[in-house]
Amino acid sequence: MKKSIKAMTILTAAGLLMTSAPLLTTHAAAKANTSAAAASTLKKIDPKLLSEAQKKLKDATGKSYSFSKVESWKTGNDSGWTLTIKGARYSYVSITNNKIDSIQLEQKWADLQSSSKETIQSVLRDLEVASLPESATLTINYSGKQADSGKVGVFAHVDNHYITLLDGKVKRVMSTIPVESVSQDIRDAASDAIKGFQGISLGKLTKASYVTENGKSHFELTFQGTSPNMPIFINIDEASQGVTMFEVSSLQDSAAEYTKGYKNLMNMSEDKLLQAAIPLAKSSMNLDLTGYKAAKDKDRPGTVHFTMKNKQSVEGIYNSKGQIYSLKLK
Repeated sequence: MKKSIKAMTILTAAGLLMTSAPLLTTHAAAKANTSAAAASTLKKIDPKLLSEAQKKLKDATGKSYSFSKVESWKTGNDSGWTLTIKGARYSYVSITNNKIDSIQLEQKWADLQSSSKETIQSVLRDLEVASLPESATLTINYSGKQADSGKVGVFAHVDNHYITLLDGKVKRVMSTIPVESVSQDIRDAASDAIKGFQGISLGKLTKASYVTENGKSHFELTFQGTSPNMPIFINIDEASQGVTMFEVSSLQDSAAEYTKGYKNLMNMSEDKLLQAAIPLAKSSMNLDLTGYKAAKDKDRPGTVHFTMKNKQSVEGIYNSKGQIYSLKLK
């Protein structure tokens, strides 16, 4: 589905854990009997699940929370509940197939655990930022489908600085920077990333960020691409000036294209997908995938994992025509 410039771009870029559950429904106004209706609906859920959700919240935050309402949802073979956390906006616990799936909780700065506050303040001092965040967003995913499953993520931002903690340690610090501060060498490296795409041009650089993650630093660049609604995203390592990720969103399927081509996408052989990736990985990232093994992701159609012993793994994403539009070093 084509990006509408990603409503969750900042959160995603900051490394927040994304959930597989549907987003909460927004209500324009609450009815007078909302509390009674919510209480009645909550009774439909196994009390043990409610207790478990409250316990997980307390374990993660040190505070007790209750729920104001619940909404049911169903997607394919999956169904569940979204429990709205009382007194906290944009906050919920997701239950999928009778299991706690994920938590998202927005906390006021004063309510954040002292250890997290101290760590964030230390980062801000290094950045020479005197202000403090007004709030922070806590996320936990329990699905087991992500590397960070079960770990507590905390995201906060001040001005143009975005900080992500994972289990109390600094995972990622991102600062937006003026596009004019990006050197020509970095821009040239970005141009090399799309050499393998015919008819695709970068367009102007519209956004730039400097990111420190896992002891390394890189630039995250957004180019206009074919139109403002179809940008090109490119990450470039600061030290080597090598491309570590690119995504050409204009090649991503629309909803109609995905539906029409879904069967074709599922039937593509892993070897064929690897062969399509080899020349593009070489031209875009100077990466030789010859000898790598390709394995389709069981939960994400179109996503393929490339692995080789003693080599860094790579993730590729394809559209329903078999075109690869994103590559990322893992």
